[in-house]
Amino acid sequence: MSRHNEIEGLAELVAQDQGRCDRVDPAAIAAAYGISFSFGHYEDAFDGLLECKASRFHIYINVDSNRGKDSPRARFSFAHELGHYFIDWHRCALERGAPPHGSESDFTSFISVEREADLFAANLLLPKESVRRAVGKRIGVGEIQKLAEQFGTSLSATAIRCAQLNLAPLIVMRWSASGRMWCWSSENFSQLTGNKAYRALDKIPFDSVTRQTIDSGHELTTDARGTTLATWFPSIYRGGQADEILLEECVGLGRYGVLTVLRPA
Repeated sequence: MSRHNEIEGLAELVAQDQGRCDRVDPAAIAAAYGISFSFGHYEDAFDGLLECKASRFHIYINVDSNRGKDSPRARFSFAHELGHYFIDWHRCALERGAPPHGSESDFTSFISVEREADLFAANLLLPKESVRRAVGKRIGVGEIQKLAEQFGTSLSATAIRCAQLNLAPLIVMRWSASGRMWCWSSENFSQLTGNKAYRALDKIPFDSVTRQTIDSGHELTTDARGTTLATWFPSIYRGGQADEILLEECVGLGRYGVLTVLRPA
């Protein structure tokens, strides 16, 4: 079994202990396993932190960076820290005396242990079978927003999960004013592009809804607009057989940038 599958299976087992309710409660899981937790103001120091002292674990959640204690981002940060506890090699390192470190969650870190904790969090809060039951054959911004509300998760985490589960042809990206932060795709697009979309924002057309949403700085959802695969991926020959016509949708995430969703027209 791959490490990815092991983490996914572990998160699903923990989620099952919460029953069949769609909205998993990270705080209830922590309490059930004797993990204490607190919410505090730590400015931009971290999103969450798991500390081990005298074999006791405590989770700190930053209400500043997470926009409160009950926000979808705070729920993901809490689930992320639970990942550090439930993933054996993470927990054992802390038990052996490794210093705690502040986590930056919601798929914003490129550190391997942080990405593993993000993977755990996504599988915990968005269990595979529950998500599959909740969506149809078409996934766009509207469907992602509905899923995020149903499961109490951030738009970013929900969009990535939809792409990971290969529920429908889909490409999701997160952008900031400095460029692309990440790109995830369903299997067909991933094989075609390797998820290696343009990184520089100036490579994206000025009239794209992504550029316009970033320039406006508003947290709003834009109407779908036609685009092509080659517009976003340098490996796709413009006008070639693989240059599929797509619809581009976008939603502003405020200080966290912009979420772009590409799907077949």
